[in-house]
Amino acid sequence: MSKNLGMFLVFIALILLSVLVVNGLYFNTPAVQTAEKEGPAEKKVEEDYITTSLSINQQREYDPEVVEVVLGFENESREQSTAVEENNRIVSKLMSILEAEELENIETQGFRVYPYTNYISLDDEDEEEKVTFYRVSNQIKFSTKNLGELPVLLGKLLNAGANRVVNINYRLESNEKALEEVTAMALNSLKEKAAFMAENLDKENYRIKKISFGQQNIYGNDVLRSMTRSAESAKISEVPLAEQKVNINVSVSAEVELY
Repeated sequence: MSKNLGMFLVFIALILLSVLVVNGLYFNTPAVQTAEKEGPAEKKVEEDYITTSLSINQQREYDPEVVEVVLGFENESREQSTAVEENNRIVSKLMSILEAEELENIETQGFRVYPYTNYISLDDEDEEEKVTFYRVSNQIKFSTKNLGELPVLLGKLLNAGANRVVNINYRLESNEKALEEVTAMALNSLKEKAAFMAENLDKENYRIKKISFGQQNIYGNDVLRSMTRSAESAKISEVPLAEQKVNINVSVSAEVELY
């Protein structure tokens, strides 16, 4: 055998050996195990809680700071010019009293002249005469911060000729501040009520999930105890007024979760 032939046979043998080794590695490699599927996740235990609704109606009284007054004067006559002249005279007198008090926001309003028909009995006869009268009405509006002197001032105006108190409105200088204070009180009351319920229902705490604001009201009560005046009565030096308060009312509701 020649040397070249021997080298060729050795080369062939090496190739065959390489193929056998590779095939052995391929067929003897253990199969890769598939990952075990995880079982279904356990459902999360729901938190033990109670959902409820709460509502608060918070009210507070304030001492009034300003009062607005509307006074009226009415008169009538068979002559329109006479009725108007008398009305102007009385209103000018009333305005002079108010201006002397150095009040703010004094103005006249609601001036009106209108005719109406009435029947009057004739002397010594069973007959009536149809007569047209002219009625004149006028109003004066003013405001004052001197609430303690208001009854005396009203007495002066009535003595000077005013014959009707149209409106007396007690109010605060700023309603916004009072509304904010009462709203804060309502929210605190709401939280206190929620905490009370949580404690008595064996819950550790609470959370407010939703909140709604209802009505916000500002109101007072009737101020005049009495107001009578006639030409025959003695002059009125003071008009009796009821004690006044300004009432602020705020309503709040919420959805609360106790847990």
